[in-house]
Amino acid sequence: FGCGSNSEDKGAAVSGGQGQDLGGVAVMVPDGWVTEPPSNQMRKAQYKLPGDAGDAELGVTYFGTGGAGGVDANIARWIGQFSESDGGKTSKQTVAEMPVTLLDIRGSFVGMQRPMGGASETKNGQRMLAAIVEAPAGAFYFKLVGPKATVTKWEQSFNQFVKAMKPSAGGAKA
Repeated sequence: FGCGSNSEDKGAAVSGGQGQDLGGVAVMVPDGWVTEPPSNQMRKAQYKLPGDAGDAELGVTYFGTGGAGGVDANIARWIGQFSESDGGKTSKQTVAEMPVTLLDIRGSFVGMQRPMGGASETKNGQRMLAAIVEAPAGAFYFKLVGPKATVTKWEQSFNQFVKAMKPSAGGAKA
């Protein structure tokens, strides 16, 4: 930040980690994150972030250039997945010329209501850090959910992960 040292880096570098192209956005997966097979067909990628209070999970979804209801609708839906919450805080930034909307919310995670599956189990003491990245190939949705202590442990890592993203050519065919 100050004079001289690595100023062109702009804080985007993640120590260690492994590059991954998600087909429209290239990311640097930080050390300590465990890449998992996606749990459903809607996910482009999935990561487990381990913690003493229980593991957190980061799911990445992408629906092409048509998106999935727009930024505001998704933020509202994600906030609605919490009860007894702090209401959430949103912020906006630009990463590699891509608009990014961030959400940080704490409370009891109710999750998604499935039409035929009934209500999911409510988990108390949860936190979500989420980012909607408006890439040239369409919006990518990054949603990290887990025990508050685990998500807090990985907060800086998540923020660096977002700041290191770059558009990639992989999604141009979508």
